[in-house]
Amino acid sequence: MSTLLTDVLIQKVKVAGDAANRARREMVAASDSRAEAVFSLWVEGMTVRGIAKATAVSPSVSQRLLEKARAGRPAFERREERVSYELHRAVAEKLRVDPQAVLSKATVNLARLAARSRGSFAEGWVRDWSTLLAGPVENLIEVMLRPDERSIDLRQMTPFAGVLTGEERLLAIHKATRHGS
Repeated sequence: MSTLLTDVLIQKVKVAGDAANRARREMVAASDSRAEAVFSLWVEGMTVRGIAKATAVSPSVSQRLLEKARAGRPAFERREERVSYELHRAVAEKLRVDPQAVLSKATVNLARLAARSRGSFAEGWVRDWSTLLAGPVENLIEVMLRPDERSIDLRQMTPFAGVLTGEERLLAIHKATRHGS
């Protein structure tokens, strides 16, 4: 085979592989989104059977999606950690949809936090948030949703005030309450 033909075929394989990987990531994201929607319906009081009927799937599919959403959450002992986590999950969804609007609001909020922060812990959290907000959005989301001590602390001094609507906040709080029960 000629080198030119080999190079063309290798390039086609790479392009097809990239397309397959993109499609795979989109399918996983759609599945996660579907599971999260089922969890939201359940949190709002719908039964698994009611969700199945409304979404035209079997109750077993609805149950599996609900279990997937619940299993994807860390098990925090304290309610305030669950609430903070769920609020940041909701912020993460908004970051994925409209990162500029969320980052803009967070940057303004962070400047306010920096102006009134007292103590080395608070100053460290402001520095950490500043670094995260300036970096890639996926890294920001990954760090703010970790179950480790650093991320739990960061979520307690969040720059995302005002990003969620009242309804979105309430849904996140309900998710934290129902997930912990």
